Amino acid sequence: MSIKFYTSLHYSQFCKRAAARQYVVPGGVDVIPDGTIVNAHERGFGVFDVDGRFVAASAQMRGRRHQFVPSVPEKVPYLDMDVVYFGNVYPHFGHFLLEHMNRAWGVLRDEMRELPIVLVNNQNIKPVPKYIYDLLDCLGIARDNIIILNETARFRNVYIPHQAFNIPFYWTDDFVKAYEYMASRTTGYSYEKIYVSRAKLSHGKTYGEEKIQQIFADNGFHIIYPETLSLREQIGFMKNCRVLAGCAGTALHLGLFMRGGGTVIQIKRNRKTKDSFDVQNMINSAKGHNGIYIAASVEPVHTQHSTNMPQIIGLTKHLRKFFDENGFKYDSSLVAPDALDKDAYATAMAQFRATSSSPFVYNVKKLIIKLVACFIPGRVRRGRVRQRMKRWLTHN
Repeated sequence: MSIKFYTSLHYSQFCKRAAARQYVVPGGVDVIPDGTIVNAHERGFGVFDVDGRFVAASAQMRGRRHQFVPSVPEKVPYLDMDVVYFGNVYPHFGHFLLEHMNRAWGVLRDEMRELPIVLVNNQNIKPVPKYIYDLLDCLGIARDNIIILNETARFRNVYIPHQAFNIPFYWTDDFVKAYEYMASRTTGYSYEKIYVSRAKLSHGKTYGEEKIQQIFADNGFHIIYPETLSLREQIGFMKNCRVLAGCAGTALHLGLFMRGGGTVIQIKRNRKTKDSFDVQNMINSAKGHNGIYIAASVEPVHTQHSTNMPQIIGLTKHLRKFFDENGFKYDSSLVAPDALDKDAYATAMAQFRATSSSPFVYNVKKLIIKLVACFIPGRVRRGRVRQRMKRWLTHN
């Protein structure tokens, strides 16, 4: 695979350092007789052996941290069955796809293929998001073979496929197997070049994108709006795709369902350095995709990748260079600075200021929230504290 940047030197160097920290680890499976799957809700979750020891392979890792490890209650119900520990229910499609489907490869192995899977509902999410059942259905797991564990229980044997994807550091060769199997069970479309658009998002639209995506459309890219499609349709579009383009975000993670050796073109929609490069590069590396990264933000207020502030992209010198070097035909007047969605962007920014104060104050508040949350043990508890502080400080 190759990586090419149409960005500032500072950004490309930042990304190369991030890529240098990423690596492949061996996979594996632990089998725990009389294993207890603990759901301690906001205090954490995980698997313990018969002697009450936490099984490290069950930790839900993000970087070098994982959820706060609970203890085993004295009395728990016993279910005389073998199960596969899958992780936990999570209320965000993109994160569930990457970080909570990263044990899914295990159910393709003969010894686990017919076993029920267990998802710990440690956040008491009701109802369980439909996309979770849809993803598992695409994997061939029937709903009556899914256990949503609301309370702690002990099982005859607990199979624990090792976590195969840990942002921002490592993945295993097993990671992509589940997504490739899901694609193999889906009817494909014939498009080889696809642009995934954010234009129909109810929240998080990128201003100026529709003019940019029109250039891609004029040069042979089929435009899709993932949120308007079923999961099977999204996978179907990826099945025969060879070149996937779009703004940085969850939609480009659908490259997991492409055949290996494709190309993913990620358009940077924010001006601050940090974005989703580390995540997308891990996906591309695991799949053997080439990666192209283009700086296209023309926002006057520099934003983070994940933000409530509006963002706007346009025909920057970097995007122009990409188009020119790759033989794109386009009328630059259509995306000249005075032709951008500046009025719509200005209206959105005015609305943001009215509800969340100035961008500078907003960013200071986000930094305070991040720093305070660092001292809160437990991922669920930490997340809840962040949400409460966010509502209190930003009124969002």
